[in-house]
Amino acid sequence: LSTCHFNCIPRKYYIPDWRFLLCSPKQSLELLDVMEAECWTAMQPFLRNEEYRKYIFRGGVSDEEVRKRVVVTFNFPPSQFQLHVQWIVPPFMPFHHYMAEIRNHLHEGRSFPMAYVRKVLALNEPYEVKHTTPICEIIDFYNKRGVNYQSMWEQFYEESLQATMDLQNWRVDDFRYVVDDSKVHEIKVVDGRVELGPEVPELNAKTIQEQDKAALQNYGRPYDGEERPTGTYITRPLEPKIGPGGYGAWPGLDLSAES
Repeated sequence: LSTCHFNCIPRKYYIPDWRFLLCSPKQSLELLDVMEAECWTAMQPFLRNEEYRKYIFRGGVSDEEVRKRVVVTFNFPPSQFQLHVQWIVPPFMPFHHYMAEIRNHLHEGRSFPMAYVRKVLALNEPYEVKHTTPICEIIDFYNKRGVNYQSMWEQFYEESLQATMDLQNWRVDDFRYVVDDSKVHEIKVVDGRVELGPEVPELNAKTIQEQDKAALQNYGRPYDGEERPTGTYITRPLEPKIGPGGYGAWPGLDLSAES
C-alpha cells in the first residue's frame, strides 16, 4: 500500500479481532498505547533516512506532520486471523491510491479506524463479545451512545486520501507507463498534467503491477540466492497455548467456543 506499511500484532495476548477489545476497555486502551508506540519506534529508521524523506515526502514535512497523517486502522474480519493494527504511512502507492479512490481499499464496514475504536473504548462500557457477534450490532450499540461509525469512517476515509495528496512527491521520471481502463499507454505530461500516450498493446497491466510490487517491496530483504524473501523472526517465540510459555488470557475470550 505504501513504502512504509506495518502490521502490529500483540505478542502477549492472542486476540481474534478488534471486537474483543470491547470486553476490557481500560486494558485495551493501554494495549493500544503500547502498540502505537511500537509502530512509531519501528518507523524511525525511515524517518531518519534523509534520502528517503526527500524522495517520498513533499517539502520539509516534520515528524509531527507525518505522524498526524499515518493511516491507522483495524480490519474486520482481520486478514491475519488475529487482531493487528494496520499502520500505513502515506503517500499510498499510485495504484493503491486509485484503489482507495474507487473505494476498493479502506472499505466502509470492514475498516475500523483507530480513532473510532479508541473513542468507543473511552466510553468504558464493556460489551460481551462472542465469535459470532455481528459487527453491525456493535456499530449500532455505540452509535446509540454517541460514537457514530459512519461519520467517523467517512472522515477517516477522506483524510486518508488527502494525506497522500498532501505528502506525495512523485515525479514524472518515476513512471514509464500509465494505465487507463486496464490498457497500458506510454506516459506523457502536458502543462503539468498526465495524458495518455500511444497504447502499448503487448503489455499487460496486471503483469506490470506484479513486477512493480516485487521491485518496490522491502519485505524480506535481503533476498536469498533464489531472489526469495528471507523473512525475519522474533528471538523468543511463544508456544501456541494459553499459559506459561504461551499467551496470556485475554478478558472475555473463550477459546473453546466455535469460531
